[in-house]
Amino acid sequence: MKTSLVLLLGCLIGANGFSSALPYLLLRPDGTFILPNGEISSPTQSRTHGLQEAIDRAVEEHLDLYVMGGDYKNCVYPCSSSVVFPPMQGKSIRFGAATLDFNGFENRKDPGLVFDSCMNVFFDCDAQIVYHLDGAAVRFDPENLLPVDDFVGPTMVASTFHFAAIAHVNTPVSFVGNQGGLPTDDVSVCCVEISPNHSITRCEFKFIELLGGNVGIRVDTPAENSGFAFNRLTGNFVHEQMKCGVMEGTIGGSPLNSSLRGNRWDVHCAPSPGASGMIIRGNRGCWSADVIAEKGPLEFGIEMDSTALENTMSILAIDGGYQGNFSPDQPGSNRFD
Repeated sequence: MKTSLVLLLGCLIGANGFSSALPYLLLRPDGTFILPNGEISSPTQSRTHGLQEAIDRAVEEHLDLYVMGGDYKNCVYPCSSSVVFPPMQGKSIRFGAATLDFNGFENRKDPGLVFDSCMNVFFDCDAQIVYHLDGAAVRFDPENLLPVDDFVGPTMVASTFHFAAIAHVNTPVSFVGNQGGLPTDDVSVCCVEISPNHSITRCEFKFIELLGGNVGIRVDTPAENSGFAFNRLTGNFVHEQMKCGVMEGTIGGSPLNSSLRGNRWDVHCAPSPGASGMIIRGNRGCWSADVIAEKGPLEFGIEMDSTALENTMSILAIDGGYQGNFSPDQPGSNRFD
């Protein structure tokens, strides 16, 4: 803690005109940002309260990024368009305790926070993300080449993404939600969308709280010659989703689900009444999970697709029961550990 305060003080001294050698860019709650050399930039007409401009400048100048917080109520970054992290490699990004408020988009299906290709990126977000629209609050979608190892193609690998809280409040969740009139089977309405149109492997995704949406964590069925494999995913409190808490694979029965493999999940799901805890279409995964009917009866605790093979399930509690291929003896079957 003392070291962090010294570093932050050093950066603020640099903002007052003294030399600062801190190797990161600092975005302040008023939408201005400070570079290590003491330069202060004040973006005009920003639709993201300086966030997008700070991200772009940090990437351009090869700097790490720190977004200042304070508390969720008084430190708010209002965003009326998506905030996009371009391809990054070897980057540290940290958000303090603030609110990123996504609302007023021209296209209501656009996501809030978007990540392109990443390698050795370490993203730590103590802010809460509040999304008022009709799509995904956070999207992981590698589409463009990495800035250094461009020969590997678009990808997301060897990176960590940690989030404190993501709230999709355009669905009827407790206290803060709205009845947005969205069909509950529209899986594009989600807290987290992971789209392996290009490979996403060996990353760590951690979410302390995911509130609302139709789906909490949605991993799409991979595109051909792509995959989502050997990742670690944690959802400490995935709750009040209208369709399901976790969906691994979006196309039932698809042979492409074979590229959803070897992922490790640790999740606690408490979906809305009539929803399911987890819908699983991948294979050879390791699941440590529990599903709780906190507000009313569920459709199922666990639904296993025909493509879900050789998954190992360590279940602490399961309300709603399960359906699918479970057998300790049959080859290729899923099993409870």
